[in-house]
Amino acid sequence: MKKIKFKIKLGIDIAMIVAFLVNMFTGFAMFFGLVAGGGRMHGGATGFNVLNITDLSAKALYRFVHDWSGIIIVVLILLHLILNWNTFCCYLRNSFKSSRDKKEQISCEII
Repeated sequence: MKKIKFKIKLGIDIAMIVAFLVNMFTGFAMFFGLVAGGGRMHGGATGFNVLNITDLSAKALYRFVHDWSGIIIVVLILLHLILNWNTFCCYLRNSFKSSRDKKEQISCEII
């Protein structure tokens, strides 16, 4: 069971890194104007239609990928927090213990 949970956590972490990198790349490309096409004010970024792939601007595609990778990051972060909630609480409990109670701290890695 622990191996399966570890593999799930590892998969979520890797997916989170990939989604972040995609989001970062598309965000920088749009911010610095490296993508051809109209912006939001010119109707280019809002004109993306999944069903009509041939009629889209590069900026609309980047915006679509950027928005959805951002949503995926949020979902993965929530899953990450749910799967690691006990460890997170353990770290918080240990961080608020006084210095004389440091001997009684439990290891959070085994949770």
